[in-house]
Amino acid sequence: MTIPFVDLNAQYESIKPDIDHAIASVIKDSAYIGGKYVKAFENEFASAYGTKHMIPCANGTDSLYIIMKMLGIGEGDEVITAANSWISSSETISQTGARPVFVDVHPELYSLDETQLEKKISPRTKAIIVVHLQGQLCEMDTISAICKKNGLHLIEDCAQAHFSTYKTVRAGMMGIASSFSFFPGKNLGAYGDAGCIITQDNELADKCRMFANHGALQKHQH
Repeated sequence: MTIPFVDLNAQYESIKPDIDHAIASVIKDSAYIGGKYVKAFENEFASAYGTKHMIPCANGTDSLYIIMKMLGIGEGDEVITAANSWISSSETISQTGARPVFVDVHPELYSLDETQLEKKISPRTKAIIVVHLQGQLCEMDTISAICKKNGLHLIEDCAQAHFSTYKTVRAGMMGIASSFSFFPGKNLGAYGDAGCIITQDNELADKCRMFANHGALQKHQH
């Protein structure tokens, strides 16, 4: 007997009336791109997470790329990340023009091995992207200290770690900004592709929101 790893149809059937009502409301209001329903989710997610800013994006890949672009990362720079992750963690580094530098994983925990991190830092290093896989967070105290010591941006890839905690602090609340995916099979999945950025930095939040919306903070003002 084959047991599906994720049964999205069974999940849907368990809350079918709520989902059908929500979808019908979106269609009725023609709120297909952004709109009040996305804004409501943005506010509720930010409130539940305890973050100042939540910026909706098309997907988790976009959110990583936008964060790095708005931090000024590009040609000639290096960004360190984990050797085992979905391709987005390194693909987005390359898309900015920077070079991905890989750190191997802990032999038991399978997250980025913080003991190997410092030897990968060079004068070109601008940021470290930690990847919290399977809801298991990296050793953030050590990694945060390394970033602070070397003047590096700490970015968290939380695509598999929604609401997970490290010593009572939630994933995504320890770096300059964090990326989340709402791909249907994720811990918190959408019916389609979706993602977001969270940050406590007001200026970075405005820049990310503008970049994700064609340079606009208000509709038709680019």
